[in-house]
Amino acid sequence: MDLHLWAKAGFITTPDGNSIHVWGLTDQAGGPARVPAPLLILRQGEAVTVNLTNLLPEPVSLLFPGQQGVEALPEGGAWEPVRPQHEGGLLTSLAQAAPPGGSVSYRFTPQRPGTFLYESGSNPPVQVPMGLAGAVVIRPADYDPVSNRTAYGAGTGTEYDREYLLMTGEIDPDMHLAVQEGRPVDFAAYRPRYWTLNGRCAPDTMLPDDVAVLPSQPYGAMIMAEPGERVLIRYVGGSTANHPLHPHGNHARLVAVDGHLLRNGTADLSHKRFTVLVGAGQTYDSLFDWTGLGYTPSNPIPTVIPNVRNLAVGDAGWTMWSGTAYLGQKGDLPIGVVSYNEMGEYHFMLHSHEEPQLTNWGEFPGGLMTMLAIFPPGSLGPEVGRLGHGGGM
Repeated sequence: MDLHLWAKAGFITTPDGNSIHVWGLTDQAGGPARVPAPLLILRQGEAVTVNLTNLLPEPVSLLFPGQQGVEALPEGGAWEPVRPQHEGGLLTSLAQAAPPGGSVSYRFTPQRPGTFLYESGSNPPVQVPMGLAGAVVIRPADYDPVSNRTAYGAGTGTEYDREYLLMTGEIDPDMHLAVQEGRPVDFAAYRPRYWTLNGRCAPDTMLPDDVAVLPSQPYGAMIMAEPGERVLIRYVGGSTANHPLHPHGNHARLVAVDGHLLRNGTADLSHKRFTVLVGAGQTYDSLFDWTGLGYTPSNPIPTVIPNVRNLAVGDAGWTMWSGTAYLGQKGDLPIGVVSYNEMGEYHFMLHSHEEPQLTNWGEFPGGLMTMLAIFPPGSLGPEVGRLGHGGGM
């Protein structure tokens, strides 16, 4: 398989109306920079070549942590093992890089299934937070989207019905502005003001994939399933900080860390976790299934709006209500609205347990927050909760 990526500058937007300069990757010639980088979906045992063209003003390289035997083909050179690069006795890059306006290729054969990261190996303290990082999903060799949908292969207990990927990130606007203006970055003053899931801040995390208003942030982070289904949630720590993420509703079972199944021989070491601390540069695979109350005569759906005195009241006497399947709007409850949801679904928050990360430059709600929605049986199509094929979603 041959994949092509271009590193380039661009802009992403935040729900408070800010525009942030980023460095991203795209798999479309002439397309906008993407944050996070395009999702790479590969198969165990099948060779892949990733061709990188650098349109940024400094060298860029790619690292593929967890992959063995990675080789690089610099411009005008020959295939050689990926290794750190030095100049004048100083480390300049952790891998062979593409110079500005140049290119480099990498090749490897995935040896095991799992969830992995790929990121820049050149000036990573700047280039990774700027957006040069993405996720790699490696399907097991026996994977079949119909008859054998598993994360780690038949017999591993990792079968699932729907699948989602959540990649964390954070943004220090001052650092991004310094890079945009060509000024040195003051790492001592590094202070994120935005926190992202799949490159978006809440409530944009709950918008669908590929919405036109977010051309550089194509991946949504809304999780949707039906009662009794097993949902595979792939967490990826995509930047420099650790983030404690927690889905409400039920605990999730952690089944793998950094692409390694939690087993010791025949002993199953998977375990349920209230919160997963998504570490910088790490990946975690967990299985979630909802077995709570619901869809019974004693717990009717749609939910009936409670008395006004029991609603959460905000500024100027306004109430927080949901007129859609997502977070909804802030304002007076419209006349005739009798339900908080669109088609009888339940909503649970999935969010960071560090409260400052639930803001957009201090404004709540925002940041590392999305929703996990359980819909009535038969209401979701088979396309919901499916990661794409080939080089992207």
